[in-house]
Amino acid sequence: MKKYIVCGILGIAALLALLSGIFFNVVSTTGYLTGSPYNVGVTVLAILAAVLLAGSMFTRFLGVKIAMLLQVVAAALLAVAFVMMLMDKANFLGDSFIPMERPAEFHSGIALTYTSLIFLAVSALFTSVAAFIGNPEKK
Repeated sequence: MKKYIVCGILGIAALLALLSGIFFNVVSTTGYLTGSPYNVGVTVLAILAAVLLAGSMFTRFLGVKIAMLLQVVAAALLAVAFVMMLMDKANFLGDSFIPMERPAEFHSGIALTYTSLIFLAVSALFTSVAAFIGNPEKK
């Protein structure tokens, strides 16, 4: 039973990390922020973390220690991606607190930016929860 819980948590964390990377790429290249420079490293790190989390579910083939190492590396990548996203979008997020009339593209960009930040944070939280539950298979 523990195996299915850990795999489910890691699967959700991988999905959230992947969606966060995709959302960040979409919000940075379309709509209100079209043409502005952005950090591609956030998308790369989030997608790489999603691949590592999905790979860590296969403990039967990798071994428990390798799977746990993949989870630790994925958690570090998620933390770095979160900080890089905050640094990249700090001015954009700060502009949302200034009361002004803004176009609809601005509000959808802000919503998608907050969504990607929350998805990264929840993915890192789920990765930590899966690590504290323990290894699903004992050798």
